[in-house]
Amino acid sequence: MEQNRTIKKIPLLPVLAGLMILLPLIVAAGCTGTSPGSSGQPLAGTEWTLTDYVSGGKSLQTLDGTSITLIVSDDGQITGTAGCNHYFASYEMKGTAITIGQAGSTEMACMADGVMEQESTYLSLLNRAASVTTGNDRLTFADATGTTILSYARIVPPAPEPLAGTNWTLDSFYTGDVVSSVISGTTITAVFNEDGRVSGSAGCNNYFGTYTVSGNSLSISSIGSTKMNCPGRGVIRQEGTYLASISKVKSFSISGSRLSLADANGATLLSFTKES
Repeated sequence: MEQNRTIKKIPLLPVLAGLMILLPLIVAAGCTGTSPGSSGQPLAGTEWTLTDYVSGGKSLQTLDGTSITLIVSDDGQITGTAGCNHYFASYEMKGTAITIGQAGSTEMACMADGVMEQESTYLSLLNRAASVTTGNDRLTFADATGTTILSYARIVPPAPEPLAGTNWTLDSFYTGDVVSSVISGTTITAVFNEDGRVSGSAGCNNYFGTYTVSGNSLSISSIGSTKMNCPGRGVIRQEGTYLASISKVKSFSISGSRLSLADANGATLLSFTKES
């Protein structure tokens, strides 16, 4: 004779409710904590100077008489000096993970012992950075193994120099993704006077013009120059490039003792430092 079997029905709602309570607890347990070394300090808009770096398994300090800097913008770009040349690169961040693109730089050759080797090592280490730790006064980059490879101290920028009345000396031309330094032995300057006139040396001839400024907007027009023909390879061509670039300027920005002039799209055309 077949025996009667009783199947006990379990209400679904209490079970589902229990699962809904349990799952958030499991998820929360797996997501607690923050990335190692994360301090919550913003990186964009900061400036740093390198204090030490790792090469060949050894921690080294920057050479005497050299300065290596890192300036982080909020548009995904980093710039600075690598001890001899100015450099630039793109970067992306997700949490404390960072990817820095291949750096480009100007092409000056510095003759002091070890300077160019230090520069090459620094730029290659930048490209290996995989994570970042920031604090109030310190910044470090680590590679994919978690080993710290670059350490910086924060630079507190001085109050920006005024545009008018400051003597500015050009150090870099920007053409698309290419940055060029001024030809050795030439000096290009700009002085914006209070009366709306701009003048200076274009590397060979003296030039002059007028400018108008409103906030960070800047327009330079009516440019003229003397007509000397200066010897030296590329000097006259450099002068023409400079005068053409300055006529395209639509905005400016000043950070401490550095002046950048940009075109209508916000792309940097010319970079100056305060004349010492």
